[in-house]
Amino acid sequence: MQTISPPNSSRGSPSRRGRSPRTPAQSSAPRSSDALPTEFSNKQPATFTSCLSIPVEGAVPIDTQEEILSPSQPRVSQQSASSSTKRAPRKSKTHALAALQNHVTSLDNDDVTQQESTDNFSGDGTPISVSPTLDLSTVKTSSPRTQPMRSKPRPFGLEDCLVFYPTSDEFKDPMAYIRSISEKAKNYGICKIIPPVGWKMPCVTDSETFRFKTRLQRLNSIEASSRAKVNFLEQLYRFHKQQGNPRVSVPTINHKPLDLWLLRKEVQKLGGYEAVTKNKKWGDLGALLGYRGIPGLSTQIKNSYTRVILPYEHFCDCVRNSPTLSTSPAAARDPQLKTHMNIQTATHPLTFPRERGSPPSSPLTSTSSPLSEPPDDGDYKERSGPRPESTAVKRGARVSSQEMTPTRKSLDVLSRLSPVSASPQPDDEYKRTLELSCEICQKKNQDEKMLLCDGCDCGFHIFCLDPPLATIPKGQWFCHICLFGTGGDFGFDEGEEHSLSSFQARDLEFRRRWWTSHPPPSPSAADLDDPTVNYVGSTLISEYDVENEFWRLVQSPNETVEIEYGADVHSTTHGSAMPTLETHPLEPASKDPWNLNNMPILPDSLLRYIKSDISGMTVPWTYVGMVFSTFCWHNEDHYTYSINFMHWGETKTWYGIPGEDAEKFEAAIKSEAPDLFEAQSDLLFQLVTLMNPKRLTDAGVRVYACNQRAGEFVITFPKAYHAGFNHGFNFNEAVNFALPDWLPFGRDCVQRYREHKKLPVFSHDELLVTITQQSQSIKTALWLELSLKEMTERELAARQLARDRGVCERLEEEDRPEDQYQCTICKAFCYLSQITCHCKSEIVCADHMDQLCDHSPEGLTLRQRFSDADLREILGKVVERAAVPGKWRTKFNKVLVESDLPSLRSLRALLAEGERINYHLPELTALRKCVNRGNEWLEAANAFISRKQGRKLTRRSRGRPSLHEANNTAFDDRDAGDRPDRGLNDLYALLMEVQNLGFEAPEIGNLRTLAEQAEDVQCKASALLNSANSVASRDAFISDCERLLLGASSINVNLDEILEVEKLVSREQLIRELEEKAEDSSATLEDIRGLLTRARACSVPLETQFIQTLESRQRAGDDWEERARQILDQPHKTIEELDEFFEIDSTIPIDVTIYDRLMSARSKAKDFEKQAKAWISPDGQGLKPRISEVMRFVARAEKDFSISAIRDLKQTAEFALDLENRCESILQHRYQHREDTDVFAMMRKWRSYAREHLTMFSLPIFEKLDDQLTRHQEWLEDLPWYCPQHECAHGRDILNDVEESTRQEDDKPPIDEYFTCICTTPVRPPPPGTHSDAVQCDHCFARFHGVCAANGGSCPFCDHHHWNGAIHKERSWHFCFLPTILLKAPPITKNYSEAWKQLEIIVRRIDRLCEVIGQFLTYASQPGNKRAEYIPQVRHYMRKLYKIQFAVSPSREVSYGLDLAGLHRILAGQPPAVRVKKRRRPKFTFGQDVDKDWRDGTRCICRGRTPYLIDYPTVECEACRRRYHSGCVFFPIEANASGTNRFMCPLCCLRRSRPYIYSEVRVKHVDNQDPDTYVNTSVMLDTFSKEVVYMKMLPPYTQTLFVELIRFSPGQPDLNNGNAPASRSVPAHTMSHIAEPGPSTHHRHSHIHSAPMPLPTPPTPVYELVRQPSANGHHVPPPPPWQSRPQSPHLNKKRKYADDTPQDNPEPRSPKQRRLPQTPVLPPANAAARTIQQALSPSLAMIVSPVDTEPSPRRPPSIPPPYARPPSSPSLNTMNGECSSVKSVKLLVGNHK
Repeated sequence: MQTISPPNSSRGSPSRRGRSPRTPAQSSAPRSSDALPTEFSNKQPATFTSCLSIPVEGAVPIDTQEEILSPSQPRVSQQSASSSTKRAPRKSKTHALAALQNHVTSLDNDDVTQQESTDNFSGDGTPISVSPTLDLSTVKTSSPRTQPMRSKPRPFGLEDCLVFYPTSDEFKDPMAYIRSISEKAKNYGICKIIPPVGWKMPCVTDSETFRFKTRLQRLNSIEASSRAKVNFLEQLYRFHKQQGNPRVSVPTINHKPLDLWLLRKEVQKLGGYEAVTKNKKWGDLGALLGYRGIPGLSTQIKNSYTRVILPYEHFCDCVRNSPTLSTSPAAARDPQLKTHMNIQTATHPLTFPRERGSPPSSPLTSTSSPLSEPPDDGDYKERSGPRPESTAVKRGARVSSQEMTPTRKSLDVLSRLSPVSASPQPDDEYKRTLELSCEICQKKNQDEKMLLCDGCDCGFHIFCLDPPLATIPKGQWFCHICLFGTGGDFGFDEGEEHSLSSFQARDLEFRRRWWTSHPPPSPSAADLDDPTVNYVGSTLISEYDVENEFWRLVQSPNETVEIEYGADVHSTTHGSAMPTLETHPLEPASKDPWNLNNMPILPDSLLRYIKSDISGMTVPWTYVGMVFSTFCWHNEDHYTYSINFMHWGETKTWYGIPGEDAEKFEAAIKSEAPDLFEAQSDLLFQLVTLMNPKRLTDAGVRVYACNQRAGEFVITFPKAYHAGFNHGFNFNEAVNFALPDWLPFGRDCVQRYREHKKLPVFSHDELLVTITQQSQSIKTALWLELSLKEMTERELAARQLARDRGVCERLEEEDRPEDQYQCTICKAFCYLSQITCHCKSEIVCADHMDQLCDHSPEGLTLRQRFSDADLREILGKVVERAAVPGKWRTKFNKVLVESDLPSLRSLRALLAEGERINYHLPELTALRKCVNRGNEWLEAANAFISRKQGRKLTRRSRGRPSLHEANNTAFDDRDAGDRPDRGLNDLYALLMEVQNLGFEAPEIGNLRTLAEQAEDVQCKASALLNSANSVASRDAFISDCERLLLGASSINVNLDEILEVEKLVSREQLIRELEEKAEDSSATLEDIRGLLTRARACSVPLETQFIQTLESRQRAGDDWEERARQILDQPHKTIEELDEFFEIDSTIPIDVTIYDRLMSARSKAKDFEKQAKAWISPDGQGLKPRISEVMRFVARAEKDFSISAIRDLKQTAEFALDLENRCESILQHRYQHREDTDVFAMMRKWRSYAREHLTMFSLPIFEKLDDQLTRHQEWLEDLPWYCPQHECAHGRDILNDVEESTRQEDDKPPIDEYFTCICTTPVRPPPPGTHSDAVQCDHCFARFHGVCAANGGSCPFCDHHHWNGAIHKERSWHFCFLPTILLKAPPITKNYSEAWKQLEIIVRRIDRLCEVIGQFLTYASQPGNKRAEYIPQVRHYMRKLYKIQFAVSPSREVSYGLDLAGLHRILAGQPPAVRVKKRRRPKFTFGQDVDKDWRDGTRCICRGRTPYLIDYPTVECEACRRRYHSGCVFFPIEANASGTNRFMCPLCCLRRSRPYIYSEVRVKHVDNQDPDTYVNTSVMLDTFSKEVVYMKMLPPYTQTLFVELIRFSPGQPDLNNGNAPASRSVPAHTMSHIAEPGPSTHHRHSHIHSAPMPLPTPPTPVYELVRQPSANGHHVPPPPPWQSRPQSPHLNKKRKYADDTPQDNPEPRSPKQRRLPQTPVLPPANAAARTIQQALSPSLAMIVSPVDTEPSPRRPPSIPPPYARPPSSPSLNTMNGECSSVKSVKLLVGNHK
């Protein structure tokens, strides 16, 4: 602890009364001589502890408005007078400065000056580091549902309020639950609600972005008596100082300072100085002050009072009674003068800046900066009316007036002028400052005798004062108003701006230090499960300890503790902690009715009718508390309900006072500190005052308490005062709501606001009107009626008052802004009517019309929102709705009173009317029960009274009776529904019951009459039964019985006697019928049974002859019926069985219904048999049936019958259906052939069987297959290699030769110089000593094997006879007809014929060979290109054609073999070229060339950098013999496994300028790191380049290999004749400038600088017809008459590629082969084609000719023109929509790829 001196200032400072000592005004002001001395304060040096001394990261000081505004500008409020008419802001529960409106600026040093010491809480000054977000695991988020038992009574002996535990069902409706508990809970003022188990409200506050401002609270300055005591001592000291006694001190008695404030208070309680002296009570006062056994105590106390207090009281009485010093409101004032009256009626939200040495402003003004206040709600609460606009320029008036005749006093004032006062003024304003007036006489003369108050700067003539002064006093002087107003500026200073984590850190550290230095006197027992006990550091603290410590600090005079409280944080700016539909629409809690955002707008809350959101009332506020932070005594705005929910944190203690004790509480607190309320009558509105609960209970006020924990609600009830404090860091949220029972409280609060001139938050009258407009229910009308009636009467009375004064009226039916409804005088909302004047915009209520302006009432206007008639109409409708339940009750009571037995009809009408009333009527439940019971009785009575209409005898009564009827002796032939089921006893019981129900109905009389009739009939029936055996005439007796029965039929009562009479009559009638029908052959079985049943019921003897006859006939009929039912119940009936019932014995009674069913079935079976026979053996005249029709017919027949003809028809139809299904699967390419025979042979067998056995049916699918089989045979016979002898096509050998000769990788001639023969085997020199049979051509010097030369003719390369047909060959046809034959095939051939598949491959491969040879001939036939170096290429092509044998060319008139032979002769006859220097190709050294073999023996593209490739399948290059991983070079593994594919590695292909068929290969030079630049090895090899040639390429889009070029050996071009060297290879490169662009990426980079670059060729055309995919696992029908055999797995296999063969080892094929670059192609342009044709042979000209020279002889006229030529087929071209047959073949196949 260290002692510090208070700051010096020239005036008393309010910092001793609640303001922080760190304000700039205090720290900069010098000490004045009039500061309250220590000896006068009767206090010992005190300690001061502030939480601000604990530095925390994230806590930011708040800049006050005085610091923000520039000191060079006057801080005068710019609010206009209309600002006072704004809606009152939500009252700040802890920020008194924002609520005070007595305009008090800070005093500097007039308070009690004393030495203070402060607790050393600052530590080492290092801020506490905090996390940017709050860790919710460090705070309490829930609390136990069961409340712990209190170990000791609560401080002050207070009783806890009620705690409620709603169930889940009760918790669903908050308003209903609160309404149910309010009757008990309102007696406590507050109550606590603990939600049911499982309910959880999430806290959605973003702790990282949430920041709030705090207020500083000094605990010992909040208590009312403490603050009143400080104010009194300061006023007392100022008074004595002004009287010239600055050294006055506090008297001491027995070395104990006398408490002057308590002494004065007790004296006043006893009646004052005179009364205490007269009654000699000074000794009693000593006991009250705590003095005992001191001699002369009464004298010492009296002398002290007389010397110190009594003069001050005389001065106060003098001021109050002086006519000159009192300020009468009626006195005429100059509004331009700065007088105390004008100061009191002005508002100063901002004051002038205070510099060092400047005079203080008046204590009656205040400075406040709002905390978390939204700008639209206003920042201050005003209490004294609007501020004149001229107030802003009056501050400098004192300066200018003193400059004329300066006095000592005025010079002293000049020396302390603020910079604002010395600032230059405009000329007219400067003149006005020369005028100075006296506050008492209002005159502006004798400035030299004008005395200025040091508090308010107002002037006073020294001779106008009472008592007058002779001279201007020395030192500071205060006027009576400033003197009495000391301490009126109390409020809470602003603290710092915090985040949640920084505020938590400060609270934790403060609590730890405080409890470490102030441990509780009696530590609590350690119980970790007890929620009331916490460990703070190492100290165990209970809630009881915190509560005791809080009130100790509040009442401690010497120990000042300053803490922060983050209260009234607006959710509109900071966001609610509960989820809302706007921020969290998917969160279920956002729709929870207990969500505080929803609570004010629930259906039963009246605040939902307020038209705008009110922050803090209808929009929740949040509160962040720390230990000891408090909210002072207050009740809610407009006396509404409030609900407070704790999200998390430490306990919050609440104190509540019932609304009934509100007046007692106000009287108690006013008696505790009357001076405070004398200075501020609205002090309780300021929320800055506490009072010890013990003193309140001593004054008779009921005070209750509760401890709120996390997850709990606290409800406050209307008008209930409440206060409390926090035990530590916590987070709460609160909002207001109102139930209908609040309305009277709300009206009382509005009246109280008006008396205190406090701004209301909303208009109570507008709320009532809005309710009438938006809710027209009876329930609303009932609780609204009284309030609306009071409002209407009050409003009409006020209007009448205005009318009596002659005020004009005007009706405005539209709402205005709220500030235009607010009375300027009393601040009340005048929603229904206002008094206005044309001279100003302000309005007043009718009671203050005289204070609006100087105009007479006739010049004012009464502006009405509703007319009188409208108000009465609104009230009338509400009264009418409210009277509906009462009117109904009146009717109800009237019905009950008029008669002891009310009419049931009347009760029904009342019930119906009550149910239409949309309001709960308690009487309705009993009435509904009574009416329902009456309706049940009437229903039972009507069962007797209302006789059902008689019906004819039922069909069942004539047939077999039921078991119950057969055994019932009372059976009669009347229908059961016609016989009454209730007897006479039931009738009498019903009459007895109605006597107890208590109502009247006409059915009661009818029931009595019916009872009498039934008794009469019963008597007559008994008489007849008694005379039955003694009657003389049987017929007459039966006639009497029948008449009685006829009369009894109208009585709906079951009488046993009547049943006996019915039996007698029935027996007589039955005997007569038996005589007639016993031998009747026309009687049916049902008739026989009916007679026997009636005989048994009438007790006819069984020995009677008629009975025996009937029984015999019944047995025969039953036997027939049983056999017939067995036949009918069979699932399949035969015609033979039905024929047995066709003729029957007429004496046997039968059931006609069964007989009809039998005959109908027989007829139907005959029809089925007839139709089946007609279809099995047709006559050839009618239409053939479809299989589906036959099968449906068979299904219908077999459903009920078993007929042999139907079975035969079904078997035949199944065969036909099976054939149709097979034919359909064939046509749709879904058939899976599993037999060893050929599929077409099998189909021919089907055709033979169908023509022989199934001609009776219509088989459309079979007919389609039959047609295609015929066309297939015709197509097969058109094949050149068709063999009529074997009736098949032998194409396998031809296909093998074509495949061998058309391999794409074999387009270039072999390098071996010994390949000179026409075969594919080199002609090597024989071993030494052996003889060679080789021969040599004399013209071309080609060497041939002897075997090859013996085939006839001379050299195949030179002799045309091998190519023009002179030498006979086995395959002597032309290729140009094959494509036409391929297209001509029917679908069945394309899907199932192996011959067509072979032909497809042949056409595709030969077509590609034609394209390659044709391009070569086009190039080599030109004069400049006929060089001998092309001889190996010519011979290579001729070898291929020689092996194929048949003529190859696109047209019949052309033979490529003949053209090649002619070209060969020309080239072979040219002399060898003379070369000056041998040309040399460049050589490349790639990265793989310098690598060593990897450990698996490979030297691969991967260069051994991928370990997982070890043991991966490898492939060997046939040129360099190096091994590569198959995956690295994209070589198909399946092809490698078969060993049938030759492989040349990518490096060898690059060196030979050959395309690598499995992927694209790009070369990257080590010296060029550009990612898009690659080496063009092809151009370098073709041009024998000496330099590296680069090209730009886009990123690859297909499989691509990258090779690194390490070194480069330059080439040597041929410099003969100075021309560029010619390439030895195929002329694709040299013709690249006219080649058709293909899809390869090389084409896109052809613009790169280099020699003419090769353009890629299009991919090899792939021929594959479009076929339906085969269906796997389709349903196989039942086996047909022929046998099925397994099918070859290859015959129906769908090929992925067109040249797939059905062999076990198919030829390997790369999946990317279609996109590989091939031989360059010719351009499609017609002009270019014509240019080239001039140098072509006739056969070559046919290739590029746009029109076919001769159509195919095999193409029928029905075949449409071929399709457009695809871009990838250069040998096909179109013109005018036509193309050759060859082109059409290529095109159609290409489109089917």
